[in-house]
Amino acid sequence: MEIEFVNHASFIVKTKSGQFICDPWLEGTAFDNGWKLLSQTKFPYENFRNITHIWFSHEHPDHFAPGNILKIPTEYRANITVLYQKTIDRKVSNFCKHAGFKEIIEMESNKYFLLGEMKLMCNAYTDGDSYLHLIVDGISILNLNDCMVDSNAKAKSILKAVGKVDVLFTQFGYANKVGNMDEVELRKISSNEKLNRIKLQCEIFKPKFVVPFASFVWFCHQENFYMNEGMNRIDEVQTFISKNISTKPIILYPGDCWNVKEELNNAAAIKKYSDDYKIVSEKNVIQSVFVSKEQLINNAEIFLKKIKERNSNSLNTILKWETDINVSDLSECFALGVKHGFKATPISENECDISLSSAALNYVFKNDWGGDSLNVNARFQIPSNGNYFHFKRFSHVASLNNRGEEYVEQTFFQKLLSKILS
Repeated sequence: MEIEFVNHASFIVKTKSGQFICDPWLEGTAFDNGWKLLSQTKFPYENFRNITHIWFSHEHPDHFAPGNILKIPTEYRANITVLYQKTIDRKVSNFCKHAGFKEIIEMESNKYFLLGEMKLMCNAYTDGDSYLHLIVDGISILNLNDCMVDSNAKAKSILKAVGKVDVLFTQFGYANKVGNMDEVELRKISSNEKLNRIKLQCEIFKPKFVVPFASFVWFCHQENFYMNEGMNRIDEVQTFISKNISTKPIILYPGDCWNVKEELNNAAAIKKYSDDYKIVSEKNVIQSVFVSKEQLINNAEIFLKKIKERNSNSLNTILKWETDINVSDLSECFALGVKHGFKATPISENECDISLSSAALNYVFKNDWGGDSLNVNARFQIPSNGNYFHFKRFSHVASLNNRGEEYVEQTFFQKLLSKILS
């Protein structure tokens, strides 16, 4: 068995009967122009002629990239089977069906599927994520991608489901906003936590090899470039693993092929990544654009109307919610609420719950997943006297609705139990 690394969170498992690819994000930006790939992909769309199966871990655009998917030649899509976790909304499955793929397999948790020599299981995790367990030629591969496995209890629960693990693929960097522009130390703390998370996972799963991946990106927008300071670099990750973990690190660069039964010299991949980090420069960022006040008011009205219609059972609670927003490029503050809409308010920027550009806010209003994207792309600041939770609960409800779920207010004891279990 051979693994070819494609980029970021994508790799191909090659067997005698077919080729299985995970999460192909090959080019372009993700999260409302918030992320770019660190390195150029070497895998052309033409090579999808050899792919027999695609698995998507979850709907985030660095894993499920619709624009990239539709660039796969139509005749190749007709020969590819898509595998995806079983969901309520079925949006990903329906998209792939309409895109002309050969077959869509919706995978139920804790159920293995046989695909030629491959035996695989996809288990749903929290917040729409899922992980993949794949067995080929007796080799057990666990792909955690973005699943937050940050405690012994969580890791042991997965270990119980999958049994032994030979190769672990896991994230090595933060993937959401950490601190305001000047809070570099918070980002360094978060980066250290990701390293210790890899250590914890290796101590529980005891794999022979660990492949750090799913973090080969940089924050590429004028409004979030600050997030690059404090991020883990892959050379630092390899050093940490080599010094603190008995598991052998495998560093793969786009286009690299690895025989899973053999060790690998990481020097060449590390050198290439070191060269690629030079693109992380303010000279290469995407510039902000301007959205008019009239557009924001119109799209806010549509946004609030959808929240009202989709969450009728909790409407009495949602009607009480309000948040104050500073739109930085308009130099104006607004109050947002289902009851009163989106209106100018005389309070100061420091009293607002969030400060962001008109374009970033407009993206939240126009897309159910916009708040999730904003939390990932970090194109905002939290004013000194603000309460970000007041804003986030609006986008959280929209995100739930995006997955086909309705917001249900938890009682005090439900919240306590949820906190204990997490």
